[in-house]
Amino acid sequence: AHGHYDSWDIGIGDNAVGDATLLELARIFHAEAGRLQRSLRIAWWPAHSTGRYGGSTWYADTHALELRRRCVGAINIDSPGCWHATEYDDVMWMAEAGPLCARAIADVTGKTAKRLRPLRAGDYSFNQIGLTSFYMLLSNIPADERAALGFYATGGCGGNIAWHTEDDVMAVAERENLERDLGVYVASIARVLNSRILPYDFRETVSELAGFVDGYVEAAGGLLDLGALRAELEALGAALNDLYAVLGRSRPDAAAVGAVNELFLELSRILVPIGYAEGGPFDHDPALPRTPIPRLARVAELPGLAEAGADMLPFLVNEVRREANHVANGFHEAARAVRRVLAQLTASAPAG
Repeated sequence: AHGHYDSWDIGIGDNAVGDATLLELARIFHAEAGRLQRSLRIAWWPAHSTGRYGGSTWYADTHALELRRRCVGAINIDSPGCWHATEYDDVMWMAEAGPLCARAIADVTGKTAKRLRPLRAGDYSFNQIGLTSFYMLLSNIPADERAALGFYATGGCGGNIAWHTEDDVMAVAERENLERDLGVYVASIARVLNSRILPYDFRETVSELAGFVDGYVEAAGGLLDLGALRAELEALGAALNDLYAVLGRSRPDAAAVGAVNELFLELSRILVPIGYAEGGPFDHDPALPRTPIPRLARVAELPGLAEAGADMLPFLVNEVRREANHVANGFHEAARAVRRVLAQLTASAPAG
């Protein structure tokens, strides 16, 4: 669980409220440490604004191997509990964490959350390592209230235009909202820490990726055949459907549970970078907007080059083909890992 402590001017809404939340989470979970099945690490970052996520990037570099081998999830806490922020209409989470996040928000607040696909922003510095990540901003001032107040779009403080100004002072925070948001974080974290099987649904990830792949197939037209990539993703989806069906009708023993949790880490390490990153697991893409499945982003350039009769077209086709092979192989390796664990579950299931 992490957030930044540097701010623009006083910075109560961005991000003193988040820092206080992290401190309270440390107190709560330390008091319950003996009842936790997994450990929790809490971090406060410098250089969020002054270094474009430099603190979390340093941590990702310094602890990369430990994070890649052991970390089951990352939760970013930024600008919770601000004035009049009672709605959950732009909440970031990676697709596999969707059921966890939506249920936690509904259970604590009674609200139905609207998802926003995570941006390459807000200390999402762990995408290339492959960590399933969720949240950044949480509650917002209702959209109609923001419109009535004449507020322009902001990147924090619950939508308050005091964000990143000298007006981000104590009045921007609201205790009742902060306590409610704290409850969402506690519920989400506790369920990750104590769920027998990690509460992720990678069928959601495949569904999201399939929509992006379909868009790339359409854009490529007859210029590049992406059929093999699509077929590998479909095979992964079928394998995951079989896996979750088995998990839904049986209670795996301890060894099988361990295998499933290791599988979920493996899937995160493969699918998160495919969805969100272009470079290798120990690189950092620029902290700029990223097209989904960034390795395929240049597919969008093919039709224009073809229409112009550009000499560069065959070179770009070959470049994108190589990137498509990389993505397709990732889907293949993920499906093979799922089938391996599925065979273990089937073999260990009691007869009859």
